[in-house]
Amino acid sequence: MNNIDKKVIVIIPARNESQFLNFTLAALKKQTLTPYRIIVVNDGSTDNTHDIAKKSHVEVLDLDDRGFRATGQPILAYVINKGLENILDNECQYVMILGADHILPPDYMSKLIAIMDANRSLVITSGIINGESQRDTSPRGSGRIIKYDFWKKLGLHYPTWYGFESYIVYKALIESYKIQVVRNAVSWSQRPTGKTTNYKSYGKAMRALGYHPLYAIGRITLTIKNNPKGAMNMLLGYLHLRVKKYDIASDVCKFQFNEIKRKIISKFCL
Repeated sequence: MNNIDKKVIVIIPARNESQFLNFTLAALKKQTLTPYRIIVVNDGSTDNTHDIAKKSHVEVLDLDDRGFRATGQPILAYVINKGLENILDNECQYVMILGADHILPPDYMSKLIAIMDANRSLVITSGIINGESQRDTSPRGSGRIIKYDFWKKLGLHYPTWYGFESYIVYKALIESYKIQVVRNAVSWSQRPTGKTTNYKSYGKAMRALGYHPLYAIGRITLTIKNNPKGAMNMLLGYLHLRVKKYDIASDVCKFQFNEIKRKIISKFCL
């Protein structure tokens, strides 16, 4: 693969990530497909996150300190969007969103982009994180690669609301594009995965996206096994009546209902 021809811009939101960021950037710079630009959005850090990024010779965009982390909240979309605002027209083909604690193997980007190059309708991919569920079929938020031309049609930004990462995935599916999880692209998180999940926000995201009740119940039931309290918070979030729904909510509900119906028919027809 010709690195010159594949321009990938990486956006890394980071708040007080001095413990992890250096390792993430070091792994990113060892990619067999060299990133065209790496932009660290320093989200008001009170530690030396800014200095670590600067010493790694990547671009740093400093935001004011709001006093709390954006993780698990719609405000994280705002942080990522600040990085996206610095992308100029036609200077890249792919955009990767990467967590500051996320370590990629050297062939991660080249492996995913080779698959995307071979399929014009495939617009969003990710690998998986070691230790996470192998059943997930939706590209995860960190380590996600999105085709620039597709995202540009949507305004090249995430909506600043609950479920913003899933919004773009469902938008792609509704418009007959393809998404893919590449299971042999295995990466690592420096933090234990799932420990910082905001389950109430997760539930609000399901409501905002218009999740079919059966689909939402399925998600909540899977969570009960490992985190009963988290499952209860997810349910409370899903039942929150003041959560505004996206414009695609009815389409998402229909899509999920058809998926449920397809699985039931497939199961009983075999």
